[in-house]
Amino acid sequence: MKKITLSVALLLGGYVAKSQTTEYIDVTTKSIFGRSEMVLYNNNVDYDDLEYLYIGKFNSNYHWVKYTGAKDIIVSLNDGQGDKRRICTQQGQDKSECKQYDAFGTQYKFTAKQKVFQIWISKPNVK
Repeated sequence: MKKITLSVALLLGGYVAKSQTTEYIDVTTKSIFGRSEMVLYNNNVDYDDLEYLYIGKFNSNYHWVKYTGAKDIIVSLNDGQGDKRRICTQQGQDKSECKQYDAFGTQYKFTAKQKVFQIWISKPNVK
């Protein structure tokens, strides 16, 4: 399994990954620093894949991950009570779908139905 990072994607708080296992995205806010943090990993214990990325206080971009060949993506949101995050997903070339999600200690499962699956996760309480 190989993961590829594009330098432009890192600047935008994103990551490009090739995968065929269950992938995990943990997202939280460090309010003292005013930033949103994202940790990426998968369930393959033989593959050192842990990645840590963040969006700074004055940056309004979304976290972005592009998977190739992923199966399931589990997103854990660990923000404060009452916080919400906007999550957008895109399967292949299909139109992207966006929804508001409760971000207080919750977990969501997304299933990739096409070879390419993209996900964008906002900072908390973005409208």
